[in-house]
Amino acid sequence: MRRTAKQVLAVVVMAAGMALWAQSSPGDIEELKAELKAAQDLLRSQQAMVEALQKRVGELEARQAAQQAAPTSREAKAGKDAAAPATVTWKNGGTTFAFPQAQLKLVNRLQYRWTQDNYSDPEDTDNGAFRIRRFKTQLTGWAYTPDLTFRLQVDWANANTSLGILDDAYVDYDVTRGKGYFHVRGGQFKTPFGRQSLASTATDMFADRSFVTTTFANIRDVGMMVWGQFGPSQVKDLIEYQAGVFNGGGRSEYTNTDARYQTDFRVMISPWGSAGYDEANPFGTKDPKVSFGLAYEHGDRREDKSGWMAGREYHTWGYDLMVKYRRVTAYGEWFDRKMWDVHDKTSRSDGYNAQVGYLLVPGRWEVFAGRWGYDPDRSILKDRTTEWGLGTNVYFSGFNSKLQADWRKTSADKTGKDSYEFRVQYQIMF
Repeated sequence: MRRTAKQVLAVVVMAAGMALWAQSSPGDIEELKAELKAAQDLLRSQQAMVEALQKRVGELEARQAAQQAAPTSREAKAGKDAAAPATVTWKNGGTTFAFPQAQLKLVNRLQYRWTQDNYSDPEDTDNGAFRIRRFKTQLTGWAYTPDLTFRLQVDWANANTSLGILDDAYVDYDVTRGKGYFHVRGGQFKTPFGRQSLASTATDMFADRSFVTTTFANIRDVGMMVWGQFGPSQVKDLIEYQAGVFNGGGRSEYTNTDARYQTDFRVMISPWGSAGYDEANPFGTKDPKVSFGLAYEHGDRREDKSGWMAGREYHTWGYDLMVKYRRVTAYGEWFDRKMWDVHDKTSRSDGYNAQVGYLLVPGRWEVFAGRWGYDPDRSILKDRTTEWGLGTNVYFSGFNSKLQADWRKTSADKTGKDSYEFRVQYQIMF
C-alpha cells in the first residue's frame, strides 16, 4: 500500500510537470522552478502523511489482534495456576504438599512406652506393661488463602477407648490478613486454659502431663474462639490473648445437655518475646525468654438427671510462668478452683506444677526435675496428694526422635501410702 501511494503521487506530479514544461517558454524558467519546488514540498508532505497513517493503522491492527488472542485476567490466573506444578518435600519429620492455592503438611507421631509401677503397701501388686501411649496423624495447612488455615489430628491409640480417635478438627481465619491481631477459630481444639495442657505432648519434659493438669484442665472441647497477638515492632508477640465458648462436655461431645456454655479466657505477656509452650528445650535459647500467663474458666454442669440434680458449677483461675535462658528451662503453674454443688455448698481446691530442666549437652542430653501437688478440698486436712520426680531426655533429632526416662514418687496424705512409677518412652515423628 505504501509503495502504490508513492507511485501514484510521483506519476501525478510528473505529468503535471511535463504539461507545464511543454506549455512554458524559456522566460518562465524561474517561475517553473518555484512551482517545481512547491510540488516537491507537497509530495514530501503527502508522503509523510501516508506513512503516519500506515503506522497508525498497523498499531491498531496489532492491538486488536492481541486483544482477541489474550485471555481475561481470570482466565490467565486459572491458566497460571493450572500450569504451576505441585511439589512434595519431606523435612524434620513432616511431609509437605504444596499447590498453587493450598498447602498440606502431614506428620505422624508414635510414642512407645514401658511402665513399671511399684507400691509401698504390700497388699498392692507391683506390675509393668508395654503400651502405645500415642499414635497420632496430623494434617495442617491452608486453602484458598494463607489466612484460612485448618488442622485435623487423630490418635489411633484411642480407637478402643471412650475418648475416640478425634483430637482436633478446626478451621481458623486471620481477619487481619496475616498480621495476626485477630483470628476466629471454630471446631474441636484445645481450650485456652492451662499452660501444660496447651503444650504439645511431643515437647513434654517428662513422658506425660502431670496429674494436676488433667485434674483442672479439660484439654479439648468443641466450640469457638477468638485469639491474636500484638505489640511493638521490637516485640510483636508482647501480648497474646484467647477467649472462647465451648459445650463444656469435653472432646467429641456434640451436645450441650445442661444448656449452658463453658467460657475460657487467657492472656500471656512476654516482655522479651514469647517463651513458647514447649516444656523441653533441646537446643537451648540464646536470649532470655519470659512469659507470664493468666487464665480463667467457668463452667456449670449442674443438671436434672431423671429427677435428681447432679454436677457442679465452678470458677477456676490459672497462673503460669515459663522461663528459658541458654541451657535452663523453668516452668511453674498454679490452679485455684471454687465449686458449688446443687445445694450451693461451696468448696475450694488448688494444685500446682513446678519443673526445671538443664541441657548437659545441647542438642543431645537434658536432665530435669519436677514437683506437683493437689489439694481436693482446702477445708479438709491431710487430703493432699504430692508427687516429685527426676528424668532425662536423649535427643537423636530434636523432638522428632528422642528417648525419655523418668521416675516419680506419689504420696497420698489421706492413705499414708506411696507409689512409684518408672517410665521409658521412645518418640518418633515421621
